[in-house]
Amino acid sequence: MSFEILDGEGAGLRMKFLSGHWKSFAGSNLFKCLLSARIDLEKEGLLLCCQGARADVFPSGMQQQVDNGRFAAVLSRSAKEREIVDIFAAAKPSQVTSVEGQRVAVYRFFNLPISDAERDA
Repeated sequence: MSFEILDGEGAGLRMKFLSGHWKSFAGSNLFKCLLSARIDLEKEGLLLCCQGARADVFPSGMQQQVDNGRFAAVLSRSAKEREIVDIFAAAKPSQVTSVEGQRVAVYRFFNLPISDAERDA
């Protein structure tokens, strides 16, 4: 599988599958495009091994606006350890999770009520 990142006005992501078939995803920023692509792949039982699919990676609202969602923070309680990653950079399979798993992890990090989000984590 290969990606084509469309980072201009708006945002887009195109994935080329081994079959040669292309699938496009559009959104207000690249992180949202990546989320759409991940949801689509999860329907096939697949997870993307990229930094943007890690449970502990999520862009702030400012990051989504300033760099079109291309970069995100690794969530950490330590200001000294603040790390910013390219959401499309490779990640180990052991680091990635589903979109729902990532959502639950982010809610837990910020101590937000999860309600029924835990059912699939």
